[in-house]
Amino acid sequence: MMRDITWALFASRKALNAITISYRNGFVQAFHRDHRSNTTFYIYSELVDSLDNKSRQGQVHSNQLPMSKQGNISAIWFREPLNPVTGDKMGDRRQIPPDDLINIAGLPEVRDGAASWRIAVSKFTDSPLLSAALPVRHPSEGSIVAAVGVTAALKSVGQLMKELVGFHSGYMYLTSREGYVLATSTDAPLLRNTTAGLKLVMATDSDDHIIRSGAEWLQRAYGNQFPTNHEIHDDNVMLGKKRYYIDSFFLNLKRLPLVCYTYLSGYKLFMIFVRKH
Repeated sequence: MMRDITWALFASRKALNAITISYRNGFVQAFHRDHRSNTTFYIYSELVDSLDNKSRQGQVHSNQLPMSKQGNISAIWFREPLNPVTGDKMGDRRQIPPDDLINIAGLPEVRDGAASWRIAVSKFTDSPLLSAALPVRHPSEGSIVAAVGVTAALKSVGQLMKELVGFHSGYMYLTSREGYVLATSTDAPLLRNTTAGLKLVMATDSDDHIIRSGAEWLQRAYGNQFPTNHEIHDDNVMLGKKRYYIDSFFLNLKRLPLVCYTYLSGYKLFMIFVRKH
């Protein structure tokens, strides 16, 4: 029943990268759009008692596919391709290792009973992901029995930024409080390949020279971090050969403070309009 309900929600929200449910007993259900292969998957776990299923556990180890564990309960993970319109199974399920999974929201993220937010990086997309986790409570006892997670690519935010400043010789980008770029109005890559896998890019390391120059100016002027109640409004900043108006404001999501920056060349009134609306 939960599979059908979750699929209905997932199918009706095309912007979602994934929707997941993580239950207290360790069972997980998830739907995921792999944009690189243009494939939709159903990911789920099967729980087994690791003390009473030695032979099955040995078979898994022989295939070099580890199991995630919770006490004596182990979870074996599977993935099966789906018809992206109907949700019907389109091929055989395949056993996958836990480290091959998408980011799945867990109970620790909703331990205080409130929704929380985080940034995730996945090998399945070239965009940072914004993930929200929400608690599911027992109808009579009120205890948290599961965590629901929804994940969407931040690339669509960059497209909106591009439309806002595209005709005004401007730049707009969103960062974490630490300075990692999450969305931008430019075509500069948001992720970089490293020996440890894909990583977020700092604004001071951006491939776009104006964003990089502006971030370096901000770092010199204000340091690496500044209080969440401090906004920047400076109309006399030289970046390259142009004078820019730099504006910033905070977006305080639960456990995830974000900062939005805008650089405009001679269009201060336009930025005031954007911030108010």
